[in-house]
Amino acid sequence: MNRTLKYRFCLYLFLTFFILQNTYGQKDEDSLLNAAVMNIYDHPDHAIQIGKELLKEYKSNPEKQINVLLLMSNAYASKRDYEKSLDYALQTKEINKSLNNQLLQLQILNKIAAQYHQLGVNDQALQVLDEADLIVKTYPKQDSIYFIMGNNFALRGFIYRDQLSCDIAIDYLNKAYESFLKVPQNVRSWANRSVTSYNKGNCFISLNKLDSAKISFFDAKSLAEKAKANSLQAFSLKGLAEVYTLEGRYEEALEELQNANVLAENVGDLVLNRGIYKGMADNYLALKDWENYAVYDEKFETTRQQTKINERKTINNLLKNYSSEIDTKETETQRKMGLGILIGTILFLFVLGLIIWGEISFQKTLKQLKFQIKF
Repeated sequence: MNRTLKYRFCLYLFLTFFILQNTYGQKDEDSLLNAAVMNIYDHPDHAIQIGKELLKEYKSNPEKQINVLLLMSNAYASKRDYEKSLDYALQTKEINKSLNNQLLQLQILNKIAAQYHQLGVNDQALQVLDEADLIVKTYPKQDSIYFIMGNNFALRGFIYRDQLSCDIAIDYLNKAYESFLKVPQNVRSWANRSVTSYNKGNCFISLNKLDSAKISFFDAKSLAEKAKANSLQAFSLKGLAEVYTLEGRYEEALEELQNANVLAENVGDLVLNRGIYKGMADNYLALKDWENYAVYDEKFETTRQQTKINERKTINNLLKNYSSEIDTKETETQRKMGLGILIGTILFLFVLGLIIWGEISFQKTLKQLKFQIKF
């Protein structure tokens, strides 16, 4: 993947909380789904297990199936198992073809756009977001989709950070933050605002605005604590540590990274772990602590290789799906062309038959007239 991949943190968390807007306030039978959603980022394996059970219960309810599949897609994304995450996202797209639920369509499109961006396929991600925007513009209840709009702005911020500049990205991240402020302030809004602030902090680091970066990371940390999200707290601490490292405060950076490492222990996020190990190795190197440097540099390298393997598997799967889709379209096109040729041939023969029949009738009539003239 390209050099900007290191900034692609927490994308899945924006989509994680989409599911909540369709499950809160429903019957008690959905409480299990709510519980699974709350475990996505800290205990993804548990969320996946609940999701598998719920799929059995919702066989006859496609809308709830989509909610569960989105949940499982996000849980696998939090584990950085991109292949399975993409597979579950694409399943929701197939199921939704039989429905006319624009809200679910928006959720699915944002999820798929996030997956494309995660894989570095930004042009495709923007096309999907543009498709979502068309639905947003005509959606009758604008005040009910602020959360989705926030996700759309955030994803565009991530993409424009890679393609254009952090100045443009920060503008979109601010729009996302403002959209999340317009929804009820609860776990999902706190978590998404935390993710937005964290990514703004990364942009400020790129712009060498370290004071602004620290403000963003402290905001991200405070919101993550409200949401009781260990992974988000770990990300914000990692961000603060990076600022301290740039300021030459290596021991303080290590303290933040060690706290982040404890929080991330049970999360299983390869990208988070990779960033923590890299930060610890760099700071131990700066302090000339060769022994600890070697330990964490090896952990970083192992995690980096595992992340690459997962990404490669998903890209291969994406290419296969794309190739299959193209083959299907080509087959359908060929079938339609063949049918068109067949119909055209039949029509041609029919018209030709009419012409021949008409010519024969004309010649026959002409002969009769000539015969009559003779007499």
